[in-house]
Amino acid sequence: MNAPAKIEMAVFDIWGDYGHFRRGYTTTSPLTYPFPSRTAIAGMIGAILGMKRDSYYDIFDENNSLFALQILNPIKKVTVNQNLIDTKTGYFLWDNNGQRTQIPFEYLKDPRYRIFVWIKDNELFKKLCGYVRQRKTTFTLYMGITEHIAQYVPYKGGCMKAEKRETKEKVKIHSIIPLPSKIDVYDLKYEHVIGYTKVPGFFANKERVIKKYIEFYYEENGKTLEILGGTYYDVGGEFNIIPF
Repeated sequence: MNAPAKIEMAVFDIWGDYGHFRRGYTTTSPLTYPFPSRTAIAGMIGAILGMKRDSYYDIFDENNSLFALQILNPIKKVTVNQNLIDTKTGYFLWDNNGQRTQIPFEYLKDPRYRIFVWIKDNELFKKLCGYVRQRKTTFTLYMGITEHIAQYVPYKGGCMKAEKRETKEKVKIHSIIPLPSKIDVYDLKYEHVIGYTKVPGFFANKERVIKKYIEFYYEENGKTLEILGGTYYDVGGEFNIIPF
């Protein structure tokens, strides 16, 4: 979107012991994305502000909002076998009705991210900044699924000034990088672990049909990556981010 050159962004850190942001195409053995999708971040903001389920798709549309995400803890995944119960047939094994199926689930271990948010609706954005500063949330936050409760704290004052910049030179980017972007692959250090993923970006309707996916490059340990040129936002003189 053509966002203003100078904006304010709500900035907060969110974390949990475990997380699971399910890849929708996995059914029998659920896998997780390495970080929350844009749709998941929108759900987190909706939970903070107390928005009803499926009521905020227009508010967080690509023409009305900007998000960015920084990886703070290295991406670690573990697999845990879980017993699932078929509640349609019963709950108890001894009556031969409680059917159980053991399924391996992939989880993120100790996920922690820094979230940057701008909303075009000024009143709603002010409300969000106020909630973030107070570490307040209307509904419980969780890392993808309700079993993984999340904690969050504002970064510094919870709201920071951001300015759009254009460059034709190398710039270090702190956030995950949406495509298309030109990454300087020739200057990568040996310790860099580059990941690529494609995640849901926007819902088309209340049936949660995906309207658009977003592709990302990211560094699995949270290290900065350099771009060869393009547009980014300088947030408070501390972070260079590319919103999506």
